[in-house]
Amino acid sequence: MIPEVWVAGFPSYYGGADTELDHNIDLFRKFGLEVNLVPMFGCDERMVVSVLTRGCKIFSYRDDIFGGKTVISYCNGQFLSKLPFIVRAARPERVIWFNCMTYTFDKEKEAHAQGWIDYFGFQTEFQKRCLLPHLEQLGPVRTFPYKPFFDVHKIPWRYREWEGSYRLGRISRDDAYKFAADTWRIFDRVLVPKHLKKKVFILGYGPNAAKKVGPPPPGLDWLTWSPGAIPAGQFYNTIDTMIHKTGGSRENYPRVLLEAWAHGVVPIVEHDYAFPELVIHGETGFMSSDSDEMSYYASTLCMNSKEHRRLAENGRQHLETKLINGEACWRGWAEVL
Repeated sequence: MIPEVWVAGFPSYYGGADTELDHNIDLFRKFGLEVNLVPMFGCDERMVVSVLTRGCKIFSYRDDIFGGKTVISYCNGQFLSKLPFIVRAARPERVIWFNCMTYTFDKEKEAHAQGWIDYFGFQTEFQKRCLLPHLEQLGPVRTFPYKPFFDVHKIPWRYREWEGSYRLGRISRDDAYKFAADTWRIFDRVLVPKHLKKKVFILGYGPNAAKKVGPPPPGLDWLTWSPGAIPAGQFYNTIDTMIHKTGGSRENYPRVLLEAWAHGVVPIVEHDYAFPELVIHGETGFMSSDSDEMSYYASTLCMNSKEHRRLAENGRQHLETKLINGEACWRGWAEVL
């Protein structure tokens, strides 16, 4: 009998949890798992075609559909809301739950207290330190050595040569906690040599971000897109350096970092949260929680294109060989399944 998993939710091209699921489907299929998807709140038609092409099956939700099954859910609040009805109708054999944030949800705590979650997956040690004490107050926590997978081979290696401009940017959802109040100032203080123009691009910019960061300074050449206005790949192929300073979101496993490395973009991120687990400072990017220092690092890279390319190539290699090795990522799943 072919081993199978049932997923409460559906992958997406947008958002950390749903894109993580998308890449893990590739891992599951590579190692022979049958993947059954149960959308809980709609699905993108392009993604429907993608998962069917990869051999997945799609089922409509009903309360008893997970009875006796191994169920996986990536930060799906709708699944938590339905879980009491699911357990009452036909209890799953096991539930594997991923909270992709660094704080617990009330319904997550309720489900754990009731014993409805069998395994918790943590993307980083930082996240585990944030969540585990709160969960352990409610009962014993079972976990497994989970390593998030990223299918880097979907993205051909490409390094964009500077053709008269140095392009900076950032990408996130339109959430005030994702944006530092001095976002525009950080970009504005990046210095470039006379032969280059400086351009700034932000994908995921909406009313919440605008309220947090205020208007861009006069003279800055900038372009923003609302969330999902263009594909993420198009954004990364537009910029050279990503400056990612948040407004208190306490990044757990920022997939924008992996996506940047995959596309040949050098990241400058905060020296905090989960970033020190992922970034090698000065080799695969830079870390600093000081805004002026972030501007300085971006300026330094602009003044030395060979160093910029070295870090870009290091980042891609680090991603491929250290962070998302398929065999290593599968070992945790093999243990829990």
